Amino acid sequence: MNKRFLTLCFCSLGLTACVNDDSTYRSFQSYYTGYSYQPYAYQDTQFYDNSSSYGGYSRSTATVPDSYHTGALHSPTPHKEVDRNWVNSQNPQGYTIQVGDSEKAAQVANKLYKAPKTDRSAEIKYSRDGRTYYKGVYGSYNNYEDAQKALNNLPPEIKQGADIKSWSKVQENGAE
Repeated sequence: MNKRFLTLCFCSLGLTACVNDDSTYRSFQSYYTGYSYQPYAYQDTQFYDNSSSYGGYSRSTATVPDSYHTGALHSPTPHKEVDRNWVNSQNPQGYTIQVGDSEKAAQVANKLYKAPKTDRSAEIKYSRDGRTYYKGVYGSYNNYEDAQKALNNLPPEIKQGADIKSWSKVQENGAE
């Protein structure tokens, strides 16, 4: 008898599972919210149609320095050549501050390294009495007074041994 009763209970439970009661389905739906496939939120947005302009922007060209281009036909310009060209392009009536003059390039480079970075500086190589020397120049000034002001504003370790020179004298030595 117990076997028959259990079989009857299982069969009735199985049949009730197949019956779809609409009220049960709605209560289940209130607890579970599935995915909602709605159109994009940007539906009213206008798409780019190539008709807009860039307003006040004007076309300009970019200037690329020579040191940027590299390759077999064009290698970057060495800094020594850049320094030499800068020295030779200065106005011979102008003035500069010579911060170092030595047979050792490292000594001159050390002085230039410690100098403020507010003005252009260069290390140039020259020959005197068959020997090679290096000099460090700092800044380019239109007159002696401007060069003197700049010299007075240099740190003490740079100012020591520094002197004002005319560009004509510096260029006369012949930067190599």
